[in-house]
This record gives sequence, C-alpha cells and structure tokens, in this order.
Amino acid sequence: MGAIDPGGGLDLIGDIHGHAAALDRLLESLGYELVDGVPRHRERTAVFLGDYIDRGPEIRRSLEIVKAMVDRGDAIALMGNHEYNAIAWFTPRPDRPGVPCRRHTPVRKALIEPTLESLGDQTSRWIDWMRDLPMWLESDRLRAVHAGWNRNAIELIRDLVAPTGGVLVEASMQATCEPGTPPFRAIEQLLKGEEIRLPDDLVMTDPEGAPRRHIRARWFESPHGRTYREYAMTRDDRFPETPIPAEAIREDFVPYGPQERPIFVGHYWMKGDRPRRLAANVACLDWSVARGGPLVAYRFDGEDEIDEERFHAVR
Repeated sequence: MGAIDPGGGLDLIGDIHGHAAALDRLLESLGYELVDGVPRHRERTAVFLGDYIDRGPEIRRSLEIVKAMVDRGDAIALMGNHEYNAIAWFTPRPDRPGVPCRRHTPVRKALIEPTLESLGDQTSRWIDWMRDLPMWLESDRLRAVHAGWNRNAIELIRDLVAPTGGVLVEASMQATCEPGTPPFRAIEQLLKGEEIRLPDDLVMTDPEGAPRRHIRARWFESPHGRTYREYAMTRDDRFPETPIPAEAIREDFVPYGPQERPIFVGHYWMKGDRPRRLAANVACLDWSVARGGPLVAYRFDGEDEIDEERFHAVR
C-alpha cells in the first residue's frame, strides 16, 4: 500500500461485479490483446478499482482475469468494499468467539452466496488474495481509491498494516471491524465513502432490501448549506429537501479540494447513458453494470482535468 506509480498510460476500470464478458469486451475495445490467454496492452497498464465479486454471473472468471493481469505486471487491482466484506465474512470478532466481523444476516447471505458458490473449494485461496490488495493508488499525477479519499484515513491504515507488509491479516482486519474506532472510520471513508445520517424518522431500503439511514455524500463538495437531496451522490427523490444540519457533518470530514490532482473512484452506482465526470478532478467509473448499465473505463494520460471524451463504456 501507499505510493504506486506504474508510469505510462493508465486505463482505470470501474466495478466489475462478476461481469467477465463485459470486461472482455471493454478490454478489447481499449486495444488489449490476449497473450498466452491473458489480456495485455503493449503500452498501457490497467487499474481496477475494486468490487470484482458478488451479483454477476461470472465471478470466478472475473477474478481470474484480474489476477492474471496483475500477476504478469499488466494491471493493478485495488480493494473494494465487497472484497473487504468477503474477508470480514470469514474473520471472527475478537470479543465474541464464533461471531464474524460481518454478521451473516439474510440480506448479506443472499448477496455473498453466488460468490461462495462460484469460488467453491478455492474460496480460502481467493480470500487470501483479497487480503493482499492495496486500498489506494497514488502518484504525482493522479489518485485512485474505491470510494473516497482522506489523507488521515490513509495514514492510519498504512500504519495499521505496515507490520504485515500491507496485508490485511486477521488482527488488523479485526481492528477495522469495531464500530466507533478510528480504524473502522478509516475503512468507511476509503472503501464505502463519506456518509451523512438522514433525519431520525427516515429509513430507506436499498435494492438488496437492507435498511439505509444515510446518504452517500458528494465528498468533493462542502455539505454546508446543502439539502440532503442535492448533496447525495446519486439523485433520489425520496431524500428530503431540507438542509443538512451542522451536527450531522463529521468534524473530521474535509472535502476533496478542486486544486487536488485527478481522482478516480468506483462504488456509487451512477446512472445514465453516457459517463460524465463529477467534478473537474473527480470521476466515478461505477455506472451500474450489475443493474444493466455499462462497464466503464477512463483512459488517463497525465491530464490535469477529467476529459469526458476519455471515458469508454460497453454494455
């Protein structure tokens, strides 16, 4: 983990969620060719932004493509919240023997079961691979992370995993699973993004049937003076149009400034026929392939602002 600068052109690719056929088409459209059965570009490096598992029809093959490219040095794969959740599924809580860090609720079981069925007797090996994934990429030209950028969170996680060479082993995993602690908050900021609690009387249900009491925030803008609806990452008319109260904003929240280098994220289930940037220096590459949207990449060559002509999408 930490500073990674692969050099050359980068092709950043959003959440795959087991859609290997779409990944095949996207890589082909970007000029990647099969060399010994593995996609390769002679001049570029692929950067995968996490969430390779769950939801899709070809979970294992998606992982195999990504891992093979990484192993040969043709790609970098970051950890997403779904990989983190899979690790937590098998990690016992230190304070309650036999109870996993990620509770096995019916909704969560339904979400992860296709992944466990796809990986079969190789599940343990793939979980170990996920533990070793970096959580961010940073160079002097750009940044990439699954959900949100926060310098303090990065420093905390870097220190936490330093003794194990960056691997999220059981002890460090357990440290990040305890609600209310700094490691828990850091993981939330990096892999799940900044959230703001809804008014107490409002509970929403997500597409998996889980209750949600927060909005996913536009963490690259200030929340002050904004309503819940306009500050949510994706528009939802169920969000109230009332202003966000000051007490709902975390004291450690610092928006990603417009002067910062370009940053690329996944995670947010964006909607629309054509990918667009969120700000001049912010691009989300998750355009909901698991819900019928396109699989999206961005072709980066060192520009200071996100250029919407550099998005590539396949359905």
